[in-house]
Amino acid sequence: MSSTFENAVSRMLGEAPELRPVTLRFRDRGTESAFQRDYFADNVGLIRLAHVFGIVGWVVLGVLAQTLLSGPDAARDALIRVIAISLTVLSLACTYRPWFEARWQGFVSVIVFASGSLWCVQQIVVEDHRADWGYAGLMLILAFCFILTRLQVVHATVVGFALISAYNLSTLLWGNVPTIDLVFADYFLVVFALVGLAAAYGLERSGRVLFLREWQLELERRRADDLLRNTLPDSIVGRLKDRDPAADHEYLADAHPAVTVLFADIVGFTQRSSGIPPQQIVSILDTIFSDFDALADRLGLEKIKTVGDAYMAVAGVPDAREDHAEVAAEMGLGIFEAIRGRAWPDGEPVVVRVGIASGPAVAAVIGRRKFAYDVWGDTVNLASRLEAIGEPGRIQVSDATYELLRDRFDFDDPRVIDLKGRGPTPARFLVSRRSVLEGGASARAVAR
Repeated sequence: MSSTFENAVSRMLGEAPELRPVTLRFRDRGTESAFQRDYFADNVGLIRLAHVFGIVGWVVLGVLAQTLLSGPDAARDALIRVIAISLTVLSLACTYRPWFEARWQGFVSVIVFASGSLWCVQQIVVEDHRADWGYAGLMLILAFCFILTRLQVVHATVVGFALISAYNLSTLLWGNVPTIDLVFADYFLVVFALVGLAAAYGLERSGRVLFLREWQLELERRRADDLLRNTLPDSIVGRLKDRDPAADHEYLADAHPAVTVLFADIVGFTQRSSGIPPQQIVSILDTIFSDFDALADRLGLEKIKTVGDAYMAVAGVPDAREDHAEVAAEMGLGIFEAIRGRAWPDGEPVVVRVGIASGPAVAAVIGRRKFAYDVWGDTVNLASRLEAIGEPGRIQVSDATYELLRDRFDFDDPRVIDLKGRGPTPARFLVSRRSVLEGGASARAVAR
């Protein structure tokens, strides 16, 4: 029966499967908790304003009533209003307490019901009151209940119909109201409550649907940002988002006077991959390059791209750093640690060749639909060629890189290599980070 009723409500109001149609609570507890926090933050000002309106209402109606009442009736009416105003002022003060956010709906519900109950008491103890004061005043309190206090539908419904019941009970037991007048009063009160309930229901449902859509939009935005940050450096993402969308001619390009470029290539990958199932090849590459990514993140290098079995990373972009050569060398040595123990399906060990070069380069975002952050220049070409003609299991570095690292790392003897487009070029093999042991001896942890 409940399910049938909920389905009928959903068909009438439109689809919102995330909400329970009757109570309007989110089916997911985490979403409901997030909504409650957001709802309170958005409405706490209105809740306080409702208290102010309530205080003003009690005062103004009291002034008007005093013009019509006299003697004991006037004194009783004034006492009830003082109690109601004091209660509302105390409630307003409580809205500034830290505990109020977690308990505000129950607390405000009690205050609204107490105000309505005081009004019912006024109808009993003040003998010379007008017959229509009872339900007219209660209608004002119901307006506060359903609209101004921002109580959600479940709480507002309970409080609203509890007030109508209290009014009927007090009138029947202690009031002096003809039955026909009570029937008409109930008619006006119930119709007013139903209209208020419909308004409160519509407002809350719209607010919840809007919250859900905004939350889903925010999740999608974060997911898109995460994907973008997996492609581009964080600082570049920030600049890209801040760029004027109309400025199509504006390029994100920077000249970097001092960077260090690292290329790593898996030796013999092309020949071996021809005899290995594609899924297994992808698994091998993914495992190795994921380790390289973790190493780059730890050391602060920017991964630029992978091309087949080649891996490229740069130190010193997009943000300049003085130790660009050192962290690139550390990554080169770390790469050999990362692949230690890794083997091909036939048992042969995985071997990597590394080339490193230091110097100026240009970095920029390329593309309009599919962004790519790339680095190019003579330094990039040199690092790529040093890797290509290097020796398996070794790190070949340029002379400029050697000059930056000579005091902190150990190298083999200098050699001259013939590079296409450059001719004879000095290079060295990086061996290890230099460490001083007791007695001043130099130890070498050979990379290969």
